[in-house]
Amino acid sequence: MKFPWDKYKELPLSKRNTLQVFITKACNLRCPGCFVRNVSEGEEGFMSFEEYVSALSQAIYKGVKQINILGGEPFLHPKLQRMLALNSFLALKTTIYTNGLGLKTKMDLHGAKLRVSIYGFKGLKGVLSLPDHSKVKHSFDANFMVGKETKLETLLSVANICEAVYRCKVFFISSIRELDNPNQEFFDDTNLTMPVLEYKKLVHQFLNEYEGDMEIHISKRGVFESTQSLPHNKCKFANYFIGGKIIQCPYDVINLKYRKDYKFDSRYCQQNNTCLMSKIILKPKKK
Repeated sequence: MKFPWDKYKELPLSKRNTLQVFITKACNLRCPGCFVRNVSEGEEGFMSFEEYVSALSQAIYKGVKQINILGGEPFLHPKLQRMLALNSFLALKTTIYTNGLGLKTKMDLHGAKLRVSIYGFKGLKGVLSLPDHSKVKHSFDANFMVGKETKLETLLSVANICEAVYRCKVFFISSIRELDNPNQEFFDDTNLTMPVLEYKKLVHQFLNEYEGDMEIHISKRGVFESTQSLPHNKCKFANYFIGGKIIQCPYDVINLKYRKDYKFDSRYCQQNNTCLMSKIILKPKKK
């Protein structure tokens, strides 16, 4: 598969110490492939603000620079705006991962970036299921989650709508990884997941045919190499769940490998090129 370097310039990427905080298990959707749906069983629906403050205090002591807020659906949390205000006060970069149904909420995000997960054109998490663009109050990055049935035409159509209708500047292509499989193995394919080489082929086809101006972020999944950024072999990520549950590596979510603590930039990783957080960034060259 020939990479279309004539169309794109790869941008350098720097990694930051990042804590992903799952502030609620409440959600207004029930998506197949949700990789955390079993983690918060039996816990309260919302993280208290006091626990959030405690989690941030520990993370700052450990050198955190970025907070990713996830759920469930973060916009359902009654203290979200207060949490975002605290992050801003502490000068922490913040990204909210959302299903997009809260885009019409009039809320001060205090500089936080939104990343909206999209599964396809219609139906569950379809781009056409998002609020009407005239009612959307916040800009966002689109995150297309490729599944087994994703077609090139769908990927291109969603990208065009995100750019032309919602004025997105970033289109992030990743893939659904189903965790409920007999081997409890992250890389096992199921009826929901697209095999990694098919994923690579689909992304190559998209890059060749896409004619827009958005930055294209691509989850590397072990099949895309960077010409700009060297792999980092020490983990800069940790995941914090309600009740002080810690899972450092997202791959460990499948086996619920809880830890007593975490350290940034300390734990060696043999999966740096396939890391869930590892990506390349391509900017279309001016025509």
